[in-house]
Amino acid sequence: MRNYSLEAYMNNNQPVNGMSTQGVVPYNTLVGKSIEKLRTQAGLTQADLAAALELGQSAYSKLESGQTAMTLAQLRLIASKLKCEPHKILQSADALALQLEKSGVEVPAKKDENKAALLIGLGLLLALMSKS
Repeated sequence: MRNYSLEAYMNNNQPVNGMSTQGVVPYNTLVGKSIEKLRTQAGLTQADLAAALELGQSAYSKLESGQTAMTLAQLRLIASKLKCEPHKILQSADALALQLEKSGVEVPAKKDENKAALLIGLGLLLALMSKS
């Protein structure tokens, strides 16, 4: 199996079946990943934060994965439980967005329906986050 760098992948990015294979990661997914990182660093589980939000663990998981939109009230409560300010979570998401955009990944405000682009973008996000 060949090991390509992120830059090599982006330089060899070719359309598949007439569709662009540029990666896409919605911004709410980046917010969720930022929360996940802070949550694990704090030693908290999804169930801990779900209880604080009065949600089931499954519903919370959808918030953290970006499948469900998060309200500002939920963001504020999560930040409080993580002992940080909400803007720190958003700054972390913005930093991830900037890194992804520099690599050619689109970061739209809402979920993209192109599943191939989403999978590519999520793969690149995981590679990026594993470096930090």
